Amino acid sequence: MSDIRTHDPVLRIAEEMREAAAARKCWPCGCFQDALAQLSDSLPSLPHPDREHLTPALRKGTDRVLPRKYDCLGCDTCWPANGLNVAAEAYPEVVAGDACPTDTPTRGQTWPPLPGEYQVLDAGGHIAVCVLTSTSLMDALMAARPPQVAIVGTLHTENLGIERVITNVMANPNLLTLLVCGTDSQQRIGHRPGQSLLSLMTHGVDEGGRIRGAKGRRPVLRNLPSETVETFRREVTAVDQLGEESAETILEALATVPFPNESRGPRVSAPDEPDAVAPEPPPHLVLDPKGYFVLFPDRIRKVILVEHYENDGTLARAFTGRTAHELYATIIARELVSRLDHAAYLGSELARAERSLETGEPYVQDRAPEPPCHEGCGGGA
Repeated sequence: MSDIRTHDPVLRIAEEMREAAAARKCWPCGCFQDALAQLSDSLPSLPHPDREHLTPALRKGTDRVLPRKYDCLGCDTCWPANGLNVAAEAYPEVVAGDACPTDTPTRGQTWPPLPGEYQVLDAGGHIAVCVLTSTSLMDALMAARPPQVAIVGTLHTENLGIERVITNVMANPNLLTLLVCGTDSQQRIGHRPGQSLLSLMTHGVDEGGRIRGAKGRRPVLRNLPSETVETFRREVTAVDQLGEESAETILEALATVPFPNESRGPRVSAPDEPDAVAPEPPPHLVLDPKGYFVLFPDRIRKVILVEHYENDGTLARAFTGRTAHELYATIIARELVSRLDHAAYLGSELARAERSLETGEPYVQDRAPEPPCHEGCGGGA
C-alpha cells in the first residue's frame, strides 16, 4: 500500500481515491460512489494541472463501481470520505462535500421538538449533557439524576446529529450550558461528532455551513440558518469533558457549573420542517433514483419518522406512520425508491425501527455488515 501522507492536496485526493478503487468493499459503497460523482462533477472547474493528476484516479474508480449495496460501512479508514474532505478544503469554492445519511426528523409540539436517544430529567434545568456514543454513561447519569440537568442524550454524527442538538437546545430558553462527554465515534464510524461539536462552539461555521476546524468526515450544517447557529454559540456555554466516561467525574464537573442569574426569553428558532405526509397505500410500485432516507422511532408520539434527503444533503420531505408497511407503501407510491437493493434495505430498516418502537430496544440506522474481504480488497473495516 502506498504512502498517502503527502502534503500536496491534489496528490492526496488522487491517492485516497486509488486506495478506494483497489478495495472491493468500496465498489458498491455509497461513500465511494458519492465521492466519485462530486469530484467528477467538480473536475472541469479545477486548475488544469490538478485535473491531469485527478482524472486517471477518478476514471479508475468509475471503472470499478458496482450497483450500490449500502450507503456506508462505518470503516475505520474511509478513503473516499478522506479524499472528499481534502478536496473540500483545497477547493472550497468548487467542492462542498456531502452529508452522510443520518438523522434529522420533524418537529413535535412538546420539548424537545425532535425525537432522539435522550432522556429528559427536568425541562426547567439549565444544563444539557451530551454523552456521544457512551450509552452506559447516559444510564449512570440518569440513575444519579444530578440537579439542574434538563436532558441527557447521545450524538452519533457530525452534521445532522449536531443540527438536532442545536434545534432541541434552542427550543428551551432555560438551557445555557452544554456538557460534552463520553467516547467520540472516531474508530467506529469516523464522524467524530464530539470534536466537531466543540469545534463549532469555538470556531463557528464558514459561508457554506462547514464547521471550522472539525475533523469529522463531513461536518456541514445544511438545514440551519446562520443566525440560529450563532445564537446557539453565543448563548450556550460548552463544557469540554470529551473522552471522559466516568460518571463520578462527570457528576463532579456538573456540580461546578455556575447557576445562571436569570433565565432568557425566546430564542431564534430553527427553520420550519416540511409537513409530515400521511401514509397512503400505493396503486403500484415505481422505482426512481432520488436521494436517501433517514429513519428514527419517535417514542413520545409512538410513530416512525422517515425523512427523504436530496443527494446534496437537503431535507426534501418527511413521512410519519405507525408501521413499517404503511410507510414503505407510501414511499413507493411517491416513487422515491431507486433500485431493488435499496428497497430491500429500506424495508429491513423500517422493520427494525418498528420493532424498536414496540420493544424499546435501541435503534441506530446504517449498521450495514461488511462483506467478506476477498483477496485484493484492501483490508477489513
